[in-house]
Amino acid sequence: MLRLPEISPQRDVVPVVAHDQSVTVTATLDDPLTPIIHLAGELDLASVESTQADIATYLSDESVRVTFDLQDLTFMDSSGIAMLVQISNDVGQVTLINVSPIVRRVLEVTGLVQHFGLDP
Repeated sequence: MLRLPEISPQRDVVPVVAHDQSVTVTATLDDPLTPIIHLAGELDLASVESTQADIATYLSDESVRVTFDLQDLTFMDSSGIAMLVQISNDVGQVTLINVSPIVRRVLEVTGLVQHFGLDP
């Protein structure tokens, strides 16, 4: 007979500690209404909140288009995708350039390649 270990109803709960921000955000502001925002690092659940706050500093209510340069973005999970879609909904037009192959694959799987102005 198989015996399962006893599970105590009171278990120790270990809090989840967010890692340090793993995305660097910089911008080219030749035209403040159409900033080019450069993301570098890993955009995931642990970094998306602080990344979104950093991006917000480069956007204004008058921003009509945002271009994200993702050349140095090495990873992006669904929380990063959600952030980009939210910014697209807020601003209107989001274009992605210099997309790394791993990030492009995530966008292809989610069907968002054309939404962000990438060639199929």
